[in-house]
Amino acid sequence: MHYVPDTSTIINGQFLKYIDEKEDIESIVLSRVVIAEIENMANQGKTTGITALEELQRMRDFSAKRGISMIVDGSRPTYNQIRGASIGELDAQIRELAGEYDAILVTSDRVMAEIGKAEGLAVVFMKEEPKSIGKMVEDYFDENTMSIHLRENNLPLAKKGLPGNFQLIALDEEPILTRETLDELAKDVIERASREKDSFIESDRHGTTVIQLKSTRIVIIRPPFSDAMEITAVRPIVKLTLRDYKVDAKLLDRIETQAEGIIIAGPPGAGKSTFATAMAEFYADKDKIVKTFENPRDLQVDNRITQMSGFEGDISASADLVLLMRPDYVIYDELRKTRDFETYSDLRLAGIGLLGVVHATQAIDGIQRFIKRVDLGVIPSIVDTIIFISEGQISKVYTLEITVSLPSGLTERDLSRPVIKVNDFYSGKAEYEIYTFGEQIVVSPLQKTSLKYSKKGKSITANSAQIQKVLKQYSIYDFTYEFEPPNSLTLFVSNKDKPRIIGKEGRNIDEIEEKLGLSITVKSFGEQEEMEFVLDMYPSKGKLNLVFPSICIGKDVIIAINGSPLTQLTVGKTGEISVAKNTEIGKLLMEAHHKGDTITAML
Repeated sequence: MHYVPDTSTIINGQFLKYIDEKEDIESIVLSRVVIAEIENMANQGKTTGITALEELQRMRDFSAKRGISMIVDGSRPTYNQIRGASIGELDAQIRELAGEYDAILVTSDRVMAEIGKAEGLAVVFMKEEPKSIGKMVEDYFDENTMSIHLRENNLPLAKKGLPGNFQLIALDEEPILTRETLDELAKDVIERASREKDSFIESDRHGTTVIQLKSTRIVIIRPPFSDAMEITAVRPIVKLTLRDYKVDAKLLDRIETQAEGIIIAGPPGAGKSTFATAMAEFYADKDKIVKTFENPRDLQVDNRITQMSGFEGDISASADLVLLMRPDYVIYDELRKTRDFETYSDLRLAGIGLLGVVHATQAIDGIQRFIKRVDLGVIPSIVDTIIFISEGQISKVYTLEITVSLPSGLTERDLSRPVIKVNDFYSGKAEYEIYTFGEQIVVSPLQKTSLKYSKKGKSITANSAQIQKVLKQYSIYDFTYEFEPPNSLTLFVSNKDKPRIIGKEGRNIDEIEEKLGLSITVKSFGEQEEMEFVLDMYPSKGKLNLVFPSICIGKDVIIAINGSPLTQLTVGKTGEISVAKNTEIGKLLMEAHHKGDTITAML
């Protein structure tokens, strides 16, 4: 008998298992379509393609050992046939070849098998069966392991503990990992993901494969994408409810009745996704229709909640579909690219409750990620609550409101403008103001308390606005200051303003000290110590844009990565500097940005 395998049964290794028990084999007929498909997958660095290439070599060795001829026949697919692969053009060529040789078609594809039978072919459907290779990825886990990190020529590493409180430990009892071991582990994972319930291959691209194996998310990378093969597996070790977070009645009431544009922010490993899972199930318990957007799908929610990824790789297309499903809430895990923030905005403005998960080092960064990506005035309409997660617990909650007012620190009434106030949820006090100033968007932290001192039996209060108001009386507009508790202030002004502020025989400075209740030392800008600011950055087409605080406008700054100086630049009147991504500095900044390094500017 002649046997014709299709691509599916070669990838999963079932074809060799089937013919190994046959004694009537005249030849194995291999379609050039199958070879082309495997070659294409391997050229893209897909793990499935590498696995299939190895299986082809085993088939060649098997044929030589048994004295069976292995025939390669048929024509390579044309461009139009490749474009029609999704409607069965390539599978049809394989079936035609089986018909020409009057051969048995061996497949693990249910549709291929049924169509072959309908066309009158002899078909063997090989259902994929569990196959043990000895060591599996799960064997590296114990009950305290959050994730494992397997890299060739290294000891296996495991993160053990709980979100926000874990250690990276080398598994000394395990041998050094070889490429062969990792290849076997990868092959096992891929085979099981294609047959086991609640498991699937999320993506298989150039040198990378993302797999959801039940509750474990597995990422496989190999050259040329990386310099060495590596497998990372992450699984949840704790599942919590909102009750476990000890959410007080005030916040619980807001989550249930008011908040519909929630951002869950926090650093990597802080427990954001665990909290998002708790929120999803809280809403489901309240008889709400809940869906999730995930890439990859790894939230451990119960079966009442539908988990979705990008439709044909496009998350915005999934958003169009979810509008037809009319959910009450969508959990968006997580927002990374500009397109994600735009999609979040569109869904929220359509009236759907949204919970977005973002990486952030502090609570205000949850808002910063939206700036420059959506219109500033829209932000309070799409985000009403920021919940910051640190070390697995809720550490900060902000609410947003928009008003038309004079920003703190400005005195002229004609400078009133729309201002977004970022308020502490529990105290109700504004901690930040966000507004436009010229072409710049300012995120201004507010003093939480005024500076109160006692002088000559009177209680005197001073703050930034009052200092500005007093100095304006002496025609001093350009200044900075440093407060030194309990009642001292160092005031920095230009050389030409210094005599004016001191006055004849020190009269002016005495008056200013009396009005503010402070002991003031006057210095020139040149005597000011270096000031350092953490920069906000956002990419645009071909450029990386650095956003500076207003104090830097028109001044020279030194850009540093993790404290190491990189270059010196001059900040223009817009408060931003654009660096081309294809320059050496641009590449270094982009790399640091993706790695999460600290990028600072020093005056």
